[in-house]
Amino acid sequence: MTTEVPFTPVITFEELRQIVDKYVELDNMSYSESIVELCTERGINVEDIAKIIRGPLKAKLEAEAMDRNVIKRTTAYLM
Repeated sequence: MTTEVPFTPVITFEELRQIVDKYVELDNMSYSESIVELCTERGINVEDIAKIIRGPLKAKLEAEAMDRNVIKRTTAYLM
């Protein structure tokens, strides 16, 4: 019989959203720059943080990437 150790995330989605919003508003960073900065400060792998990005934050990142021609524009993009 194995005993499972409870998993405690390094950062929650709500913490991520609040910190990214703070960087965007106060430090005039882009959303992608804010996420990379957070990962650097906390020693989190960027690929791991991508797993918890969802909702409006994901939409903002996608819109930013489309504006910078990093990803193809979609018809759903209305900005």
